Amino acid sequence: CLFHELSYYNEYKSYLRNMKRILMIVAGCICNIMISAVFGAFGTHVPYFLSYLRLNNPALKYSDVALLVALNNVAFNTLSWCSGFMIRSLGVKATATFSSILLSVCTSACYFGVANYWPFVFLTSSVAFFSAVIQASIIVVCMEWGKRHKGVAIGIISFSESIGSTLFSILGTVAINPHNFPTNVYDEDGNGYFGQPEILYRIPYYFLGLGLLSLVTLLPTSLFIQMPPPEEEETEFLIEESDDIAYVRSVRSLNCDLSHASIPDYRTVLTISQTSHKTKPSIIVDGELEDSDISEGGKDDFHWSKIFLMSDFYVITIVYSATKICRTILNTFYKAYGLTVIKNDQFLTTIAVLSNFSNAFGRLIWGALSDKIRSKHLIIFASILGVAAIEATYYSLFSPYVPHILYMITIALDGMVFASQILFTTSLYTYFGKKDFAIKYGLVRAGPGLAVLGFSFLMKYVDIFEEWKVVYHSMSIICVCSVIVSIGLKSQKVAVID
Repeated sequence: CLFHELSYYNEYKSYLRNMKRILMIVAGCICNIMISAVFGAFGTHVPYFLSYLRLNNPALKYSDVALLVALNNVAFNTLSWCSGFMIRSLGVKATATFSSILLSVCTSACYFGVANYWPFVFLTSSVAFFSAVIQASIIVVCMEWGKRHKGVAIGIISFSESIGSTLFSILGTVAINPHNFPTNVYDEDGNGYFGQPEILYRIPYYFLGLGLLSLVTLLPTSLFIQMPPPEEEETEFLIEESDDIAYVRSVRSLNCDLSHASIPDYRTVLTISQTSHKTKPSIIVDGELEDSDISEGGKDDFHWSKIFLMSDFYVITIVYSATKICRTILNTFYKAYGLTVIKNDQFLTTIAVLSNFSNAFGRLIWGALSDKIRSKHLIIFASILGVAAIEATYYSLFSPYVPHILYMITIALDGMVFASQILFTTSLYTYFGKKDFAIKYGLVRAGPGLAVLGFSFLMKYVDIFEEWKVVYHSMSIICVCSVIVSIGLKSQKVAVID
């Protein structure tokens, strides 16, 4: 009777847990859609707000926007470690709610700030920082609720981010340039800008509307974000009766994280005492009882500061930085590069839609693969694909045959390939554990933010926009270097629990 009652009880708890998991994922997806809409606007609509900024400062060029985007990435990536301390001090829900309010205020303030360069830089960087804090809160929560399927959970959350970029790329273009006006102002380098009053008039109002929409969307949704209750983490298992031992057939957590355990076989059964499920578990492998080397918390018990003593931290940071540079430059300047040959603004927006859709599904694919395949192999493979994708994108506009279609296809492939960025989130849990995860996550993201800033300074002061081939070939070289560096990454096994 005891085991039957436990079975019914666990089935009920399993149902409640699944409902809460769905609620967390839905809330996370809604937040991520809005974050991508706000933060992504500073990338996808670069030609529009740069054209508006040039009203007061005609000397501004795309290289100046590269610096603005880089500073945004510093705020979004390099300073994201601050979100870990905020989450630890205030809690996930309070951190997400507080940041949602400030993000909305800063976005709405761009109504006034978009007229001048440095106020606009400050506001967009503030938006980027609070976006990073909200996103870190979502990722920490979803990693906890995801349990054995962390890659899929992060893939779903990241999928919503790309969908948000897609939707608001279309809506933003329709709202700002509904008549599909072409660029009609050009600088000495031949780069095009919009000078039509019908377009420039709408830009401040677009930011105002985006800020109000983010407030009514993010604030209520952030109230649903919460960590799994501790009591569920201790009793979440299925029991099968056998004499004096309770066999745990499905383990989600047992005061330890099995994903970091050294498990020699794919089919593993944990045994615990019937009197106390807090007893340190043992592992039965092929019928033989072995002592578990899993202590409470397992590999997660080391302090976040010890991450600086691990070689994997530096390897992941370097490879992540290379991927981030390429994705940021491609995503920010695909329109500027496309306008050198393609004069149809709405067609370029369609390209962005396809790229974001392929990026969204790519995140699902890379996330699912990360649950099955070792991170090292996936990262090396993704870096090799990155070299091919970048070179194909550059040469597509040189084709005498249908360059428009080729450019569209290659940009879409870029989105799929560089969706592999989520590997650097899912692999962190494997390499560094879950204790103070938000801080460790922020520290790994700090490097890419600084790398994008350095590359953007190079673009600004060397003025490599005079020849686009230098931009693209430089990114290819960076990807080749990341392949070489990633070989030094230690290989981690994927533990499969039955």
